[in-house]
Amino acid sequence: MDTMNHEPFWSLGFFELWNPIMVIILLMLGWLYVKSVLSKEGKLSKSKTFFLVSGLVLFYIAEGSPLHAFGHHYLFTAHMMCMSIAYFMVPPLILLGLHTWMVDPLLNMTFIRKTLKFFSNPILGVLSFNLLLSFYHIPVIFNFIMSQGWRMTLANVILIIFSFIMWWLVFPPTERNTRVLTQFQKLGYVFAASVVLTPACAMIMFSNHVMYNTIAHEPQVISFLPALQDQNSGGVIMKIMQEIVFVCVLAHVVYSWAKSERDPEQDDLNPKSNNIDLLQP
Repeated sequence: MDTMNHEPFWSLGFFELWNPIMVIILLMLGWLYVKSVLSKEGKLSKSKTFFLVSGLVLFYIAEGSPLHAFGHHYLFTAHMMCMSIAYFMVPPLILLGLHTWMVDPLLNMTFIRKTLKFFSNPILGVLSFNLLLSFYHIPVIFNFIMSQGWRMTLANVILIIFSFIMWWLVFPPTERNTRVLTQFQKLGYVFAASVVLTPACAMIMFSNHVMYNTIAHEPQVISFLPALQDQNSGGVIMKIMQEIVFVCVLAHVVYSWAKSERDPEQDDLNPKSNNIDLLQP
């Protein structure tokens, strides 16, 4: 959110409102995905293509659309909505859309393989992203990050990377160099992720004073949403969106678990069917 520039929303300009460069990049990524899948497999998987395209569209909404511009300049609630989309919705959709053969070559890179191996510990997977996001919203840290554009960009990139790491353990596109969780473990993992982030959301939701400089100096663009209510609403939006996503994920895990029960050889609770404790080299 930029407190130095309070021009009317409609005067921000076409490039800042719509980010056509990002549109071009995302369209190219979508085109490369379709081309590579058709070349490798001869046909598209409807479900994987839907997930991948949905992830790219939501990424644009969160990072390049007028909603992002509005949240960047004027409304903390919109800013938190964009963050919720980027961190809780985009990663699982992208991971669900990837094919194993797209990911395996990346794991041949030593740095990526060792990083994933380290953070694929479930405790680290849950804590790394959620604690980073919680610390990000501590007022002194938030105000420091928001004071410079490059700090905002760097923080956003770091949080997106760690959000993918967190979701990797729930929706791994490959089992190579990956700790494979049982469906029961995934339930506990997602529940823990929800709990860890709750204090940060509660701090924002129930604060009785404006904690962030950006909100204190933002122009009031909605009459019934002054600065403090905007701040509180931002915490509510993030928590609600987080819980909606987590409930959907839990439902997916339960469905997959029930489905695996019909086929004992695919039962995730059978240690012979999954390498739960060891990481493959």
